[in-house]
Amino acid sequence: MQQLQPGDFVVKVSRQTGDILIKEAGLIRNQKTIELLRSKGVLRVCIDPAKADLSLRPEPSDLPLQLIEDAAVPSHRADFSDQLPRGEQVFQSLQRKQSRLMSSCRQNQPIDLELVTEVSCGLADAVSRNQDVMLCLSRMASSSDQLLQHAINCAVYMAAFGQQLQLSNNQIQDLITAALLHDMGKIQLGPEASDVSAIATSLKLLAPLQRLPHEVSLWIAQHCAHLDGSGSPKGLHGEQITLGARMLAIVNHYDNLCHPLETKTINPQLASKKLLDKTPHQLDSELTQRFIRCIGIYPPGSVVLLHSGKLALVLENSHKTPTQPKVKVFYHSLHQHHLPPKVLDLAKHHDDPIEHCVDLAQYGLNARNYL
Repeated sequence: MQQLQPGDFVVKVSRQTGDILIKEAGLIRNQKTIELLRSKGVLRVCIDPAKADLSLRPEPSDLPLQLIEDAAVPSHRADFSDQLPRGEQVFQSLQRKQSRLMSSCRQNQPIDLELVTEVSCGLADAVSRNQDVMLCLSRMASSSDQLLQHAINCAVYMAAFGQQLQLSNNQIQDLITAALLHDMGKIQLGPEASDVSAIATSLKLLAPLQRLPHEVSLWIAQHCAHLDGSGSPKGLHGEQITLGARMLAIVNHYDNLCHPLETKTINPQLASKKLLDKTPHQLDSELTQRFIRCIGIYPPGSVVLLHSGKLALVLENSHKTPTQPKVKVFYHSLHQHHLPPKVLDLAKHHDDPIEHCVDLAQYGLNARNYL
């Protein structure tokens, strides 16, 4: 479905999650038809290239990925508690499918691009309903396979980031694809390989995928470039670095800061500060600030200490009051006992402000038990 375009002649639906029926074969005459098929759960179709109408093809564009200022922004996000069960299903599916992709790569088997497309479509859809559900699940997830968890975290961040920048659905899906595939080279080289050294191997693994959008490979090739030209490729700088590559650099740096390979994890506040320290010489200042605004000062899934000594799990960001998210109180750090779980919107309850983020492991507790 990611490669379907106006002018293609559809023979049949070969994979779907909905129950739409195509009674007869026919041409795809415009983009709206493609979006309708996607909305009905169609994941894969069979086409007959011999019957394609090339006159219906959109005019090619060599413009770089750019912000869409007039893109439609969802008027509201779905309720967190309503979306959580569905979000958990999407996240578990994401883990299984990404694990399959990486396992195939370890066995020197070709990458299944259709599987990647399924993952990117499903994640983009889940984030469009409520990004904080997916951000929360991603932050609380744990895996013995650090490369797997890094790919998933980057994909979730990228989906939310793309939505925050009001990019089109197709662009967001391509960005998710880049996040899922950007470190595939480390599967063969080992997780300790540097980001720069793994790029060439990643691109070699992706080269046989003829239907992979060119931009995806370009973003992966450039995601270690620095705005001042000191990164890789050497000398690539400023506006020469595509927007997608600058976004991938930010989410990659951020997750590496939150989950370093050999040192102890750091709290999200410190990670955001260290991320900002890399601007403007390495990372794009405006994009970095918008990314931090997107995931939140206190990101969903993190645990915070309130002024009263109570511990609370962050559930949802407040875009109007970023220091006052919606949280679930569950434990008293001073009295060292559990509290009846209670959801508080700190934007409406000003008497118990957040002090800072905490590592729940120091209390012998696991955040996943309190979601």
